[in-house]
Amino acid sequence: MTKPTREQEQACDRLAEALLLVTEAARLDGKSPFGPADLNEVAEYLTRATSAFGIDQVVARAFERRGQSLGLRKGTGELLLLMAGDLVPLELLLLDDETFRARVASAEEELG
Repeated sequence: MTKPTREQEQACDRLAEALLLVTEAARLDGKSPFGPADLNEVAEYLTRATSAFGIDQVVARAFERRGQSLGLRKGTGELLLLMAGDLVPLELLLLDDETFRARVASAEEELG
């Protein structure tokens, strides 16, 4: 497997940003019927736009960006993928900010 090009890395960043924008819109609406199944469909469709990255990598970048926007430590994306627990990892993007922070804190505690 070849190393992704700079442009492919940028494409992955843009796809992660797109996922964040969609989930933020659903959270801001507050009454949207948009749920985990819808988000999974969107994510699968979006990741078809890149040949260099899979859905897990795009989601990890989205987690990382959301964590950074909330002032959380670097590595949040990988941590959440490892510790997703009972939620499908992608569903974590639909959580409100406080619940997202709590989930990260819980994952950090589990790792010690």
